[in-house]
Amino acid sequence: RSLAAAAESPLMAIAHSLYNESGVPSVDRRTCTGCGLCAAICPSEVLEFKDRQVLVRQSAFGCIACGHCMMVCPSGSITVTGRGLSPGDVVALPPREAQATPDSLAALMLARRSVRHFTDGDVPGDVLGKILEMAQTAPMGIPPWDVGCVTIRGRQRVQDLAGRVIKGYERFLRMFRPWVLGLMRPFIGKAAYGQFRAFLLPLADLLVSNRRKGRDVLFYDAPAVMIFHHSPYADVADAVIACTYAMLAAESLGLGTTMIGSAAPILQRNKAMSKAWGIPDGHKAAIVLIVGYPAVTFKHAIRRRFGKIGTK
Repeated sequence: RSLAAAAESPLMAIAHSLYNESGVPSVDRRTCTGCGLCAAICPSEVLEFKDRQVLVRQSAFGCIACGHCMMVCPSGSITVTGRGLSPGDVVALPPREAQATPDSLAALMLARRSVRHFTDGDVPGDVLGKILEMAQTAPMGIPPWDVGCVTIRGRQRVQDLAGRVIKGYERFLRMFRPWVLGLMRPFIGKAAYGQFRAFLLPLADLLVSNRRKGRDVLFYDAPAVMIFHHSPYADVADAVIACTYAMLAAESLGLGTTMIGSAAPILQRNKAMSKAWGIPDGHKAAIVLIVGYPAVTFKHAIRRRFGKIGTK
């Protein structure tokens, strides 16, 4: 018979916007071969291998439902449920020959460019869906992911959003006039003052002035945008990593993209606007990816370098 080897409830589970319980691992003793791989790979140390048996024990946070034990078990004898995970989420790996080689992956990364000029063509919904499907394989801090994405398709809809964001920057310019910024200087520090004066105010003025001239230098007339957002229980880096995966996925599908950081601050400060554009309550916009078919074909690539690389 199948034996549920669930641990006692831990003192607390890792907080999540949707799930407050730990995962529940179970071992089928009839098929378990006693190899111990699941216990060896368990990151939360819920599984223990003792006397050639897999035991489930209490740990600091309980099972985090990462699914590593299910993915490594050669006999399919262990299952995990809870925190949004089920045995049905385990799928077969593609064969090695179907996976990217180092050379093909390097070629994709080298070929990727930030694209701000797009053809008149729209991006089909199934293609955007494929981007999301691939982006969801990105690593997460602590599972399950507390990251989401809102896809806005169609130039008119994208421009509606652009207009709302630009209105936010108009209010920003009215609020932070030069004399107001001067009064704030002693209280916000040199670095913050410098950022306001040399970057944020000129950026806002650039976005607003170009909008009044009929030019979109926020989303660059892209036919689609993807807004990546995260809950208070996740880090902004999780959403940015997901966006990076989406960017590379789009490149593999022949699309051009650019990450846009200037829309998120306005969305973050306007809950009504965020809700109107599909961002769940409590979540914050982190980064926007503009997506479309590139109007220009690059003939060469540029090698980039980190500012500093150290070895110790």
